[in-house]
Amino acid sequence: MEKQLNIPNVLSGLRLLTAPAIFLLIIYSTPANYPVLIGIFCFSMLLDLLDGYLARKLSQETELGKILDPVADKLMVVLIVLALMIKSDFPVWLGVSILSRDFLILSASFILVKIKKRKKITPSNLIGKVAFSVIGALIFIFILDLHKNLDLEIFKRYFVALGVGFLAWSVVEYYEVYKKEKNAR
Repeated sequence: MEKQLNIPNVLSGLRLLTAPAIFLLIIYSTPANYPVLIGIFCFSMLLDLLDGYLARKLSQETELGKILDPVADKLMVVLIVLALMIKSDFPVWLGVSILSRDFLILSASFILVKIKKRKKITPSNLIGKVAFSVIGALIFIFILDLHKNLDLEIFKRYFVALGVGFLAWSVVEYYEVYKKEKNAR
């Protein structure tokens, strides 16, 4: 039996805790809390890099970790995108697209686990990871742009376009994985 409480899973758990803090810091952003917001966001992204790296490096990959990591990713994205749609000029249509994609991925995973009685969680694929990274960069640019002395409009437009492309590509890729897994005996 694999040990579920390990360093990578604790790091993923910490990420779960940073998501509501980042949400609140965006909603109530002020020049005074701006450095705290940037610091916690960067800390959370570092945790995201470390949890997967350490799980592989220390041979501590667990089924719990395969659930915790994407759940932490999804919670971060959902809360931050919602906060940015409320507080900034983050495009609502893009926010709805990102949230819909994540809902579809979680629903498909639920179907495979519960209905198909799958014991193993299918890990994220490369395109999904790249899409998450691009969306993470997009989110970071919108967070940086909350500062009244910054104007990152050109970067926001570029990353919106890039994000839409990878978002669409990842939906197609995840659908192919779902279809293959669903039809597997």
